[in-house]
Amino acid sequence: MKIYEIFISLDGEVNAFHQGCITTFIRLAGCNLRPGCTYCDTQYAMDPDSGTEMSVDEIVAKVKELGGNKVTITGGEPLMQAAELNLLTTQLWHEHFKISVETNGTYVPSAYGVGSWVVDFKLPSSGNYDKMKHDIFVDLTKRDYVKFVIMNENDYLFAIREKNYLQSIGCHANFAFSPMFGPQATPINEIKHELVEWLIRDKVFDAIVNVQIHKLLGVA
Repeated sequence: MKIYEIFISLDGEVNAFHQGCITTFIRLAGCNLRPGCTYCDTQYAMDPDSGTEMSVDEIVAKVKELGGNKVTITGGEPLMQAAELNLLTTQLWHEHFKISVETNGTYVPSAYGVGSWVVDFKLPSSGNYDKMKHDIFVDLTKRDYVKFVIMNENDYLFAIREKNYLQSIGCHANFAFSPMFGPQATPINEIKHELVEWLIRDKVFDAIVNVQIHKLLGVA
């Protein structure tokens, strides 16, 4: 597999194993959404050639060396290496690791032993809204998350519409609204407060606000 890095840190994103848990990250190299979303914070891992080739056995050995029992597989885009990903998650599951996978919403989430999928739904400000297909999300379960990154009120209104539609066609995932970090976003303190106000105003009681706590704490 093409691996950009493996490291242990704080998981600042939502997943079924709880935001804020200490996690071993496996970052795969390569993303199909190139040149990427406007808010992408992992541009360095978008090129498949940025990674180092590692076998599944080598990856699992490194994860075991770092310790802990929770693994987050991210990218890049993990499902670009779908067959190898399935082999990796199968082996990690048999080694009794808890596994979440973060993916960009352009591939059907599928791999053995994954306890929680975190699937982005790209909104207009991302530049990749046109890549979204609803059938990707329909089979997600109550242990999974659909994540909307919100830059402004237009994004928020699109997210509400898409959430309602996904629920109407059978998506049972949790829905997380994430205020955008970065130079194109409204300053983080302002947008997160506005986002809460919009959710209260519109009586959206079946979604959560996801703030990337690793960034707030300055943790890599």
